[in-house]
Parts: sequence; C-alpha cells; structure tokens
Amino acid sequence: MTSETYSFGNNVSYEATRLSLQQAGVIHTDTIVIPRYPYINEDDYNQAIEDINKTFRVLKDSETGQQFEIAEANLQADPTKGVDAGLSTFTSSLTSNLGNAIELAQRAASQPDHWRLYIASPGNGKTSDWSKKEQQYIRRTGRFTQEDGKALPTIAALKRALDRGGYIVTRISTDSAGGAYVTALMRELPEGQVTHAYIKSRPNISEHGKGDLGNWQAYLWGIGIFISNILDDGRFQHASVDPWKEKLEDVSKQAARQRMPRIYAPESLREQRIQEDVRTHGLHKMWTDMLALSRGGAAHGHPAAVDTAYALAKQSEAFVTYHFPRNDRLYHLLPEDAEIFLREVSHLGTQVTNGQIEALIMPGAHRDHTSYPSFRWSIESYAFQRGSNSAGASPA
Repeated sequence: MTSETYSFGNNVSYEATRLSLQQAGVIHTDTIVIPRYPYINEDDYNQAIEDINKTFRVLKDSETGQQFEIAEANLQADPTKGVDAGLSTFTSSLTSNLGNAIELAQRAASQPDHWRLYIASPGNGKTSDWSKKEQQYIRRTGRFTQEDGKALPTIAALKRALDRGGYIVTRISTDSAGGAYVTALMRELPEGQVTHAYIKSRPNISEHGKGDLGNWQAYLWGIGIFISNILDDGRFQHASVDPWKEKLEDVSKQAARQRMPRIYAPESLREQRIQEDVRTHGLHKMWTDMLALSRGGAAHGHPAAVDTAYALAKQSEAFVTYHFPRNDRLYHLLPEDAEIFLREVSHLGTQVTNGQIEALIMPGAHRDHTSYPSFRWSIESYAFQRGSNSAGASPA
C-alpha cells in the first residue's frame, strides 16, 4: 500500500482496510482492493461547468426566510433516480472558491447519469449562518441533531427549501465538516429516502479540545489543520500527480472561470447583491467551527455516533461508507478511533444489517482529494455501488 509517497493518485487500484459493522456491535476487518474509476469524459465535465453556471442561485425557506446557496450539474440525468447531494465543508462555497465549482463538475462527470446538487453549508457564501442559539449548542456538544433527535432548525429549514425546489436526495457525497452536517440532514429527510452515503474525513470522531488550554486547545488544533493542509499541498506538488488534476483544474481554471460568468465575472457581483450577502471566514464563525468540530469521543458523548444513530433511525436501509485517511489530523489514532465510533453506533441501539456501515482506512491526508480527484471518484463509485451485484471491490 502506498501512503507516504502519495503516489496513489496514479494507481490502477487502491487497497483499503475495511471495518464492517455487524450486528451486536461486532466489527469484521478485512482488506479489499478498489479499482480505479475509469477516466471521466471531458465533454461531461464541460457540460457540468455549463450546468453549474446556469443553475447557481439561492433557495429560500418560506417559513424562516433562511437561504441556501446551491448549484446543479448533470441536468440531463433521469430525475426519477433522485439527486446526489453534498453540503460543503466548513469554509467552502462556490462564491468564495472557484475550486469548489471545479470539484463539483468533476464529481458530476464521474457519475453523469445522476443529477448532482451542491449546497453551501451554514455561514458560507450566500447560505444563512446558524442562529446564536444553534452556535452555542454545537460549540458545546459537537452535534447537529438536538437532544430529541431532530435536526437543528437550520437543517430543518434546508430540508423545507429542498422540498420547495423539488429535490429528492437519494445519495449523499461530502467531505469533512459536510459529513457532520449531512448526517443531520439524513435524519430530517423522509424515511427511507436515502440509499447511499459516502462521507470522507468525518469530524467529531476524536476529542481535540480537552487539554490544559481548554477551548483554546480546540482553536489551536484548528489552526494546525490549516497549516497541515498547506504543508500537505506542498508535498503533493512534489510527488506523483493525478493527471486529471492537471487536465481539469490547473490548466482549466481560467477557462472554467470564464464559462461561469454568473458566479465569477466582475459584472455578476451586481446580480449577487440582489440576495443577502453572508459573511464567510469571520472570526466568530471560525471560533464556532473549531470548537464544534473538535468535539468528539466519550468526552462529549460520541457526537458523531449519536448523529449517525439518529440518521439511521430514518434511513434504516442506507449503505453508509466512511472514508478515513490514515494521515488526517482529524483523528488521533486509526483504526482505533474508527472502531470506537462504529461500536458506539451499535451501542446506541441502532438496528443495522451486517455490513451496512463500513469504515475504509486508506492512505492519504485531509486534502488529498484536491490533488488526486480520481482517487476520490473511485472510492465514491465503490460506496454508491454497495448493495448491488457490482460493488466494485475485491479481496486483497
């Protein structure tokens, strides 16, 4: 297995340690090989860019007035198959970062037969932030479901906005903090609607904020995440490079910007002011994010496991795949952190079928998907095929 050289972006297959949750809390461990997903079609990628430009807008919840920045791709897909949706990670939006639009187009092109929906998470881009009461709650608990199991009100507002827009979310694919938010969304969606979820680098698994410095420990941990991301990006640039990063991102950034004038052209700013502007990356939001996402483990009642258990109470047949990069600073020790998480999900009384929830321990770090996009497409493809006759993996 390649890990330290980060050459896996060019591999023909990827080896993973798979932890599969069985009934009665038993964890079955084996090693599987996931084949590299075929190269995406460049025409599909370019069409996805056009779709994103055409559909970029905000949805509003008529009950609260809260708004959510969205964009769609693969508009030609059969709508009866439902929507592949993902909430952005904690500092991301289309309006703040062209790279998010490029990632959305890449992921859409890797699954061109499914409608793809991007949602900027609370406080990012043009999406309304959490209320002060919600912020206090998530800073304290690290959870995005309430004590009664219902999603936080902002997530409930998102669900109503999705209903109003006619979006039926059946599959979920998201990274980092988006995995925390989307677990609460799964709890809010109609029973049995979600069939598959692929969640990479899910936070709130390990506790990062209980050192001698108290809450400042969590903030320092968050700063460490940012610094390690910068260092990892530098390492990736000097190691083996996924050819699709160069082909569809580095070479095409200016072309992509030009093809999405509704979002990135200077004149589009006048149109965007019609909608409420939301502050992104403010210090107060950063403090909330760092405290919330550092909460984990027994110290805070296993928030990720609690949110997951509530989600599975509504999506009882969904195949959920967690992807844990070995060198991700979100975790203290793998596979131990993943094992504790899975056992706690079972301990909470969640009725899961054998193998319904999997944790894949794989080489990589927090931002490897930006340097090796086809690595992520491959794991997502495996996750979305689980339960079918072509699950896309074989024993190592």
